[in-house]
This record gives sequence, structure tokens and C-alpha cells, in this order.
Amino acid sequence: MSHIRNLEIQFFPFLFGFFKLWLELRQLVDPDIARDPLPGGVTPPIELTVTALPRDSVRVAADGEDAVVVAMTPLESVILYRVAFFPRWADPRRALVMPVRPHIPFLPIGGSFDTFGAMWSSFRALVDVDDQGNAYVAFWAQPQKIQVAAAFTGEPLMKLAPDQLSQDSDVLLSKVDRSGTRLWTRVVGTANEDEPYALRAAHGEVAVAGRARRVPGGDNTFWDGFLAVSGADGVPRSTRTFHLDASSIFLALDGLPDGGWLAGGSEGWSQNPEGLSVLSFGSKLLVELPDGAAEPLRVPLPAGPRHNEIRSVSADATHRWFAGHEDGPVMHTGDGDLSQIHSTAFVGVVPR
Repeated sequence: MSHIRNLEIQFFPFLFGFFKLWLELRQLVDPDIARDPLPGGVTPPIELTVTALPRDSVRVAADGEDAVVVAMTPLESVILYRVAFFPRWADPRRALVMPVRPHIPFLPIGGSFDTFGAMWSSFRALVDVDDQGNAYVAFWAQPQKIQVAAAFTGEPLMKLAPDQLSQDSDVLLSKVDRSGTRLWTRVVGTANEDEPYALRAAHGEVAVAGRARRVPGGDNTFWDGFLAVSGADGVPRSTRTFHLDASSIFLALDGLPDGGWLAGGSEGWSQNPEGLSVLSFGSKLLVELPDGAAEPLRVPLPAGPRHNEIRSVSADATHRWFAGHEDGPVMHTGDGDLSQIHSTAFVGVVPR
């Protein structure tokens, strides 16, 4: 045993030194951010920082050996970066997806936990990459943000609500190729308030999923999982909401090998009609969403204690994989006792 122990002492410093030669941690620096378009009276930033409101205001996807990074800044511009690593980090290539357009969030009066990360869903962008290396970026956009995007892109972007006075938000979806050229931008979602939580490019399509208000305006009583699918050319294919058990939300998405989508999330919860507080626990939600108007195929899963969410899904030809947490909190679970804010992780797989 002493011989093995000595071998470990000698080997692991060598192993650490080997990886230290090849791995490098580097801050993402963007001097060009000072030259991005700004509204009058706004002081240009001098360095890249990101909004601190959500914990995921930076997202990353892989394009071969390149990292594709999307960041939302404190002024709510959205910037896409591609960074190569070999044998060290190269200078990032950037594409401005959305110029500055801040907004004031709608916040709860109180609560000890942000269920679904909903309070800050409008302060992050989602990213995914297709097989050709094109990046797709999606983020929340109210009418004023859509107007700024239309002026910036030169495309006739308009909100989806038929009532021109409505402040209901939609989702802006952009496609950027490997060279950093924006190929198109579209407004996707429903006619009511939309919040995006998942984005996936698969089988020549790109899908955005999340939740949409069932009733127009500011009524938060019911939310439904929604799915908006576009072709790789930006042409809308379909947008659907799904009335499941009470309120529902899609938090994870993957393409099915034969077409359609696998979505995971939570259902059966209720919300304050006039606020963001989720008032009751939700159960696991895993559904296959076929193309077209076919009904969703629910994958039955055992209920866990307290609040349940599926946060990650993956589909192959023979299995459906999922992961998330149960025994979790909702908005006011820990108001009197912060130790109640905890959860238990789970992973699972079911045959096709």
C-alpha cells in the first residue's frame, strides 16, 4: 500500500501540471462594446459586464471546438461571441444581436424563492447551435424592445398581440452564422404574454418553449406551456399552447429523432392572479409534442414530494432521458424558515 500511495503523490502533481499546460482561464474582453449604438443620454460602457439579476445572464453552447457564448449586459444589449481554444483561447468574435433597450421588471412585494427563475426571465438570453454551426438566440421582448429591434435590423418586426395598445410581450429569435452575420430575426410566441425558458435547434427547425398567459393582459391566474417552431429559414411553422393540469411551463426541450419535440417542465401549480407568487406545488411534466396539430403524448412519471420540475431532457431513438428536482420550494415556502428552501435532484430514463 505504501508503494501505491507514493505513486499517487508523484503522479498527481505531474497530471495537474499536464492539464495546466493545456487549460486556460481567461476573462471575456470586448473593447468594441463602447462603440455599440446607444439611446441619447446613456453613457457608453467601457468594458463587458453582464446583468447580475439572473444567475444565468450568460449562456454557452458548443460548435465543435468553439464556445458560442451569449451575454445580456446591464443595459440589456444582447451580444453573441465565438471563442476558439487551441492551444489557448483566441480573441472572441462578436455579433451584436440586440442593442440597448432597458425595461423595468415587474417584481413581487415579497417572497423567499424565485420559482422557475421567473422574476428575471426577461433579463437573460438563450442560445443553441445547429449542425452547420449557426447560432440561434432567443430572449423576452415587450413592444418597445421589438420596435428597437426592428430599427436595428431593418426587418418589419411587430408584436403578435392584435390589440396595438397591449403591452403583452413576445420572444425575439435571431439566427447568426459562423462568420457573425445575422441572417434573420423574427418575433415568435403567442398573442398573450410569453416567457421563453428553452431553445433547441434540431432536424432543420428551431423551437422556443416556455409559458404563456392563458388570458390577455395582466391576469396571472393561468399559464400554459407554449411551443413556437420555425424553419431554419426563419419561416414560422407552428405556435401552440397546451392546456394541461392547472398551470404549466416548459423548462427543457430536445428534438425527437423522427421529428417533433420532447419537453420537460412542471404542471399543476397555481399562481397569484395579480403577481408572480407561485402558490401551490407543481408535479413533473414530460411530454412528446408531435409536429402539426397532434395531441401531446404524456410520459407518466411518479410524483415526488412538494414542488417538482424537470430541467433537462434528451431524446434518442430508443430512450427519453430527463433530470430535475423534487421536494423543492415555491415562492413563499421559506418565508418563515429559510431551511425549507431545499430540493432533491433526480435523473431518469424511459424507453420509447
